[in-house]
Order: sequence, then C-alpha cells, then structure tokens
Amino acid sequence: MAGPPAKLHLPFDQWPETDRRLWASATAEDDPFADALGARLAKTTLKSRWMAWRRFLGFLTIMEPDVLQVAPLQRVTVDRVRKYARHLGETNTPYSVACQVDAFYGAVRILLPKQEWTWLRHLKKRLFAAAPPVRRGPVVTSMQLLELGLELIAESKVAQGLPVALDPAVKYRDGLMIALLAYIPLRHKNFAAIEIGRDLVEEDEKWFLVIAPEESKTKVPIDFEIPDEMVAHLATYLQIVRPRLLRQPRCKALWISAKGGALSYSAVGPVVTRHTTERLGARVTPHDARDAAATFWAIMAPGQIGVARDLLAHARLGTTNKYYNRAKGIEASRQQARLIAKIRRNKED
Repeated sequence: MAGPPAKLHLPFDQWPETDRRLWASATAEDDPFADALGARLAKTTLKSRWMAWRRFLGFLTIMEPDVLQVAPLQRVTVDRVRKYARHLGETNTPYSVACQVDAFYGAVRILLPKQEWTWLRHLKKRLFAAAPPVRRGPVVTSMQLLELGLELIAESKVAQGLPVALDPAVKYRDGLMIALLAYIPLRHKNFAAIEIGRDLVEEDEKWFLVIAPEESKTKVPIDFEIPDEMVAHLATYLQIVRPRLLRQPRCKALWISAKGGALSYSAVGPVVTRHTTERLGARVTPHDARDAAATFWAIMAPGQIGVARDLLAHARLGTTNKYYNRAKGIEASRQQARLIAKIRRNKED
C-alpha cells in the first residue's frame, strides 16, 4: 500500500493515526492523573523530539512507505535505526547524526515509554563516541561576560534625569542581560521568560530571581539573589530604560524589545551572540553562559567546583526539600558574586 508523498519531515497531520494518538496522549497537560513524560519536558526539548519523530517518519516514507501501516513499536528495530543513521549521515556530520539519533531516542521514549530501549541508548552513545570532537572557539568565562555587559551599560550613557533615545536604551538592556547571565546563568528558556512580580521579586530591599519548579528543567525551584553590584543597574533599567522601550502597559516581561513588547525567546540568543562575537571574538549563546560559569569555577576555584552545580541548578539526587534548594541557589549566587568581586579587586590592585 502506497504511503503519503515522500518528505524529509512528515507533517503531523500526515502521521499515522496511531502515532498522532500516542503523541497527543503522551504530551497532554490537562490530565492530573496522567504520568506523561512529554508533558513534563521543556517546550524546546519536546519540540526537538517531535521534529526527530517527524524526520524518522519522513525517512520511512522515502525508504519503506509500507512500514507506516504497522505499529510504531514494530517500526523501531535495530536494523531500521541503523539504516536511518546512515541515511542521516549522507547530509549531516557524524556529530549531528548522533544528536539527531539522541533526539529520536527521546521521541521513542515519549511515544513508547513502557518499552525497554537499552539497545537504542547504547547505539546513540556509540555514535557520539565515534564522532570527531566539535571544534570550539576561545574559552569564555563569567568574568569576561560581566565585563562586556558592564562595558555596554557604560557606553549607553543612560542616567537619571536625562532623556533616553531608543538605541542607548537597547544597548543598556543588552548589557544588563549579559551581565546578569554572568552572575546568574539561567537556562535560556527561563531567562527569556522572566516576568516582574512573578520571577523577579523584591524582598526586604533585596532582589531575587525565583523560578517555580514547574518552569524549571529539573522540576525543583530555583532561587538566586541579584548581587549588590547589579542592583543599581537593575533599578535604572526598571525605572528608566524599560519604560522607554515599553509600549504595552500590561506587559510584565522583564526584557522588552525595541518594538515595545516582550523580547521573544528567539531574540534573546542573538542579543548575546551579536555582542560576544563582536567584542570577544567568540560566539556565545545563553547556554554557553552556563558553560562559562562552570569554566570560571574550574579555573578560579577548582576545589569549590560544586558551587557551579548549584549555580546551574543541576538536579541533585535525593534533594526534595524546597527550602534546601532555595538556600543552595541563593548561596551559590552569593559565592559567584564574591568570587567575581575578589578577582576584580585583584585586577585593580
């Protein structure tokens, strides 16, 4: 029986009915009794796995269209996945193939969570092991990001009592974003979605970034303190820069675009990469800011590398107490601020 027209990515409305039903069930968020893996994943992760399954179905429409008529479990065989990996290798680097098979493995676990997929996990690990290492640019640390952010803030010349033009306001915003990422390297999704009053809160004359557990990748609350050095810059942004950019009075987003609304997830990355490429000679993404924090501690205080774990809000086995999580996050952000301050003082001496 002929399948749908061959496409590299098979659109969702052309998926076999069983696949569509399984995906909808696995990603449902409105059933409080469901234990759907897809419903617990970050939207970006879920999308990458959805795209991976689309790509696999596209491969089948080209190579074995009749297989689309059988159950998903029967389609995912060792031999077929190996052929799929070779097919991907015709147009992708070995490392990219490994990444795509990794996403495919994630998609399979969403669609068929009760099955044992050890063989597929081992296969994708072997692909990563066999792929040549990815060449990376110069090593960038949190200190470099902070200095870049403060440099942009200073160059904007934004000050109390002076009118603010659009371009300086945008430069100030960009500088504050990069400087805050140096101190508090949140995940891209959480950083882009910060809202005033929900995630950015003031308590006892101190400012905190508080991410609810349902919004964090590890499903534990994240709570960081804005360092003292950044409080004045944050206040200037909230009192002068953000109102200059804002055109939608009801918008609660911290980061405002030049068009007056919330700065989108897809726009946050280019803000960071543009300035780091121009000033540091390295294309740094918001995710790379997390690597920069780990590198910073590995170089400056290797004996305290555990601080990086808490700063990056990595999951800790056996940690369930929300107050413990909050204390660890706040203390990690304070230690990050103290180490940065110490190094900056030494550079000035």
